[in-house]
Amino acid sequence: MKKQYMGRIACLLTIVISVTCLAGCGSKEADSLDTVDPFEYVTLGDYEGLKIDAIDTTVSEGDIQANIDNVLKAKAEATEVTGRAAKLGDTVNIDYIGTENGVPFDGGTGSYDLELGSGSFIPGFEEGVVGMKKGDTKVLELTFPEDYHSTDLAGKAVEFEVTVNSISENVLPELTDEFIKGLDTDATTIDEYRESIRAALTEQKEASAKATIQSKLLQMAVENAEFDEDKLPEWLVSQNATDYRESTEAMVAQYGVDFASYLEQTGKTVEEFDTEAREYAREISGSQLVVLAIAKQQGLSVADKDMEDYYVEYAANYGASVDMIKNAIPKDDLKNYLLQQKVMDYLYSEAIFNK
Repeated sequence: MKKQYMGRIACLLTIVISVTCLAGCGSKEADSLDTVDPFEYVTLGDYEGLKIDAIDTTVSEGDIQANIDNVLKAKAEATEVTGRAAKLGDTVNIDYIGTENGVPFDGGTGSYDLELGSGSFIPGFEEGVVGMKKGDTKVLELTFPEDYHSTDLAGKAVEFEVTVNSISENVLPELTDEFIKGLDTDATTIDEYRESIRAALTEQKEASAKATIQSKLLQMAVENAEFDEDKLPEWLVSQNATDYRESTEAMVAQYGVDFASYLEQTGKTVEEFDTEAREYAREISGSQLVVLAIAKQQGLSVADKDMEDYYVEYAANYGASVDMIKNAIPKDDLKNYLLQQKVMDYLYSEAIFNK
């Protein structure tokens, strides 16, 4: 039986909700951030010349080799092996029957191509298959984790009867000039290929570092500002709380989980979730007003052309029509997002990096 993690959903929720609420929110009702005087609620503190540590963006030879190893692994060919036992890294085709006190339990029986060491099954399962040969049958005595997603099985002692039908290993191709010519790259030699990877990884690291630093600078600017979270525009806080709830429901739905089940898995009541949403909404609302105040003070604004260029570029990157992207990202939300980006660019340009 494969394990499932609500933690992965929670992690994604943090990312998606943060982006959605901080950049958007405010276009669902007549009230809009365009109509707000942020200085009625916010007193800006220091936000220019903020001191911050730089992030090392050096690409090591190990980084390059890891990238190459991933490419080789993706191009590997599975080859069935005989005459030896299964080992970590092999893929075994298995049949398994799970029972509790001799009675099969739901979801415990099936066939599966299992990569040993992938962590796809509960602890002890894959380790128990290591050492088995084709045609072997073995009974594994295991215990489900206490935090297993199914409360019917959490902490329960079970047995799995496992039969190995076949064992395969991945044979990696050799890194040669000829192999490289078959890849989606302009490089034609190993040295050129390594340098192209270095350039691509450097660009990725620099972009990631800049985004991280910009986010920290904005957080510092918010922390340096003064505002009363209990006296923010109620319509803005309510909208952000609603968006938090809707973003949560939409995200967990992508994993086939309804909102009630999500709350059960996370151990929260509806009231506790709503309280959390309101607290988060107040924080986001304060951040939005700080962004707006800095923009007004520095004369930063978003032109119609800025938004149109973004729609066109986004559509091109994702192979979609511009109209489709416009329908997916409302104009007001995009305007707020781009304004936030301009403010963060300004903070970054004025920052002092510690040596």
